[in-house]
Amino acid sequence: MNWTELPSYLCLALYALATVASLAGVLGRSARVKKLACLLCAGGFIAHTLWLVISVASGAFSAVSRGFYLLPLSWFLALAGLIVARRQKMDIALHFVAPWAFFLGACALGFSNTPGAITLAGPLFVLHLAAIFVGVGVMAVAAGAGALFLWQESAIKHKTPLGGFRKDLPALGALDRVNAMATLIGFPCYSLGVLCGFLWARISWGSFMSGDFKEWISLIILVIYALLFHQRQALGWRGRKPAILALIIFAASLFSMFVVNTVLSTQHGF
Repeated sequence: MNWTELPSYLCLALYALATVASLAGVLGRSARVKKLACLLCAGGFIAHTLWLVISVASGAFSAVSRGFYLLPLSWFLALAGLIVARRQKMDIALHFVAPWAFFLGACALGFSNTPGAITLAGPLFVLHLAAIFVGVGVMAVAAGAGALFLWQESAIKHKTPLGGFRKDLPALGALDRVNAMATLIGFPCYSLGVLCGFLWARISWGSFMSGDFKEWISLIILVIYALLFHQRQALGWRGRKPAILALIIFAASLFSMFVVNTVLSTQHGF
């Protein structure tokens, strides 16, 4: 192992330790251990940033491979978690982010030698990817908040006593604010990413759409995202329905990344 690989292993080690500390802190209701988990996650993000910078600077990602796709995606996911933890005073966002950042980072490292399928070509394509990553990253955090919201709401509805660590979970209103913030940031970014993708396809492949399944799943996600954004902004949706839509968007994004890109026949295959 040479020194350029050190940030990747350090990043994964810190995220793994943050995941273990998060679980121990939440189940043990230890504020000190939960604080340690947040610090470990922040340290992992710093190492993650260095890993990403070194990879780009070394020319390791001259084309879009599975490793390239997952490394910046996991970075944006961790960034979204840090922003939510800071802005919403909700450290539990990092407890959700740490295992996902570890999983996606480990996949990125495992696929680091996979040949790229699409050559990186110009700022339009880079903007397409970056905007998509932001849209998916913030919705991943919203999906975590949505899962907690539905769990908490179900317990309240059935008058289940909130004992143990569940007493420390954020209030429903705080979880809903995460969804609102993620939607406000994520929908414009995801929309920009899809638009740039179609423009790049027109320039590179001669048509805006080729009928590729990846294009259709991206449009389906965009429509659901637009529904969530419109209903929240125009009709004042709160609570259960936005939480469910956040989970659907994130699940569809995972399907797009891990099934469409790797299993189905597509021009975007890795």
